[in-house]
Amino acid sequence: MTSAVPPEGEAATPLLARFSPRTQRVLLSYVILLAIYVCCVAVSRDFLTWSTMRLQLVQATFIGLITIGETFAILIGQIDLSVPWTITLSAVLGTNLSALYGHQWVAFAVVILIGGAVGLLNTLGVYVLRVHSLIWTLSVNLLLQGVALIYTNAVAPTTHIPALARFLALGSVSGVPMAFVVWAFFSALTILALTRFRFGRYIYAIGNRQTTALLSGVPLGRVHALVFVLSGLGAAFVGLMLSGYSSQAYLGMGNDYLLPPIAAVVIGGTRLSGGDGGYFGSIAGALTVVFLQAMLITLNVSEGSRQVVFGAILLSLAFLFLKRGR
Repeated sequence: MTSAVPPEGEAATPLLARFSPRTQRVLLSYVILLAIYVCCVAVSRDFLTWSTMRLQLVQATFIGLITIGETFAILIGQIDLSVPWTITLSAVLGTNLSALYGHQWVAFAVVILIGGAVGLLNTLGVYVLRVHSLIWTLSVNLLLQGVALIYTNAVAPTTHIPALARFLALGSVSGVPMAFVVWAFFSALTILALTRFRFGRYIYAIGNRQTTALLSGVPLGRVHALVFVLSGLGAAFVGLMLSGYSSQAYLGMGNDYLLPPIAAVVIGGTRLSGGDGGYFGSIAGALTVVFLQAMLITLNVSEGSRQVVFGAILLSLAFLFLKRGR
């Protein structure tokens, strides 16, 4: 008769322990998302309705698109804090020039030019001049703020928003928000790039040990440039989408997007030290951040108290993931 008791030294393995540490962090990020959503439903049954869910998905799209670039940057051990005023400058300049020249594609050309220029400028400072990315990208953010202020003192922002920007932000396809469709498309490309393409292998190699990656033939400069350019393009594109969502472009419209995308990356299980993580978890992180914000607003928490509660919860979650990553 065989015994059902495991042999000595073979204690029952917890289900979560059967997965790799990276998979554990991703699974945990979705458990956190589910817990936050359950809390939202407990606060208000409106979170069970499609209209409310639709609104949250659109809000998550803006953070999620920015999080693509932030995930790439953090995976190589860097960070991009030039996002807020890349968003603002892209929105203000794109809508103004589109109205001036009477063609909406001018706005998208501005997105490409601003996003690309900001990305290359960040590459210059971080990779070529070897300035810490936190200091350099934050300085670039202040530089962009100055440019936006100088421009708006000469030309007031317009309310003429390109039709395509409105459709991307507010339109729908078979009832599904077009913004969410855009996010899903770019999310699939990002996950493929990290898991199937050489670009993804290069990113993980640089994040784990840059010297070893260099000796292995990884083009460090090219990868850094591509990462920062993609981050800049993502922020600039979100700026144009936000102008379509709010039907205007205004100063400071990107201020709310400095830390939430970074928090989404951390909640998604990507280690701030680089080299470990991925975008699949960042998707859960973006949704978690949005639902958490919505829950606090529904509870009529004041702005100041909301920032305190929101920050404390995010710090706790960040500590949880950092502790598990050791």
